Amino acid sequence: MTSWELADLLGVHESDIRLDALPNQPLHVVLELARHLDLHPADLTPFAEDVYHLPRHHQVQQPPKPSTEADAVAVLNALAHAGRPVTADYLAETLHWNTDRTTEALEHAWDNPTLGGPYALRRVASAHFTLTPRMDVLTDEQMNAIHPGNHTATWRNPNGTHRRPLQRDVLSDLDATVLHHAWHHGSVSADEHRPWAHAIAGLIDAGYLTITTDGDTVLADDVQYGLRAIDTDDVNPY
Repeated sequence: MTSWELADLLGVHESDIRLDALPNQPLHVVLELARHLDLHPADLTPFAEDVYHLPRHHQVQQPPKPSTEADAVAVLNALAHAGRPVTADYLAETLHWNTDRTTEALEHAWDNPTLGGPYALRRVASAHFTLTPRMDVLTDEQMNAIHPGNHTATWRNPNGTHRRPLQRDVLSDLDATVLHHAWHHGSVSADEHRPWAHAIAGLIDAGYLTITTDGDTVLADDVQYGLRAIDTDDVNPY
């Protein structure tokens, strides 16, 4: 094959198939020429021998895995938009996540309370979650002043000192004792147990206890549901 025939076959000018001109040719021309001459491309372009001998890597671009912290922020934002307690399964369904991812996000939010800004993740009912204002930002005086209602009676202990609302996820030994009494005896009375008055008031604020129309102080529905004392039909699932 003459140089003219080879150039014609490759669709280039005859002068372009000289070895010193090959580096200026597109890669497909060099490869096609090597194929017709039964040569390795590096034999035609020695300067690129190292390039031709490099192994070819197939790198599949995987979407970046979302961080657990980003997921936790997303869960907190979803709870803020929901405006009501929801279950982890409900969050997973609405966010189109699997259960493991949702659980990890909730656990991360629980371990890092500052992620929610002025709000904190709280457990309510049975495996329900919601957001409530944090109790560690304002002072007792600020809490008492900002809370709507009767400023002279709100957030006060029986002895007149300031009292913070009980956080639902923190129980003292006395709180547990009061709840245990309410569970076994059906109700609890501050009149009968004067030392318990502060704990009873805090448990009512936190939603553990509620006052019936008859004036009895009993376990709230969501607490009874958590203890399997009432059926799910009697409690709002959300």
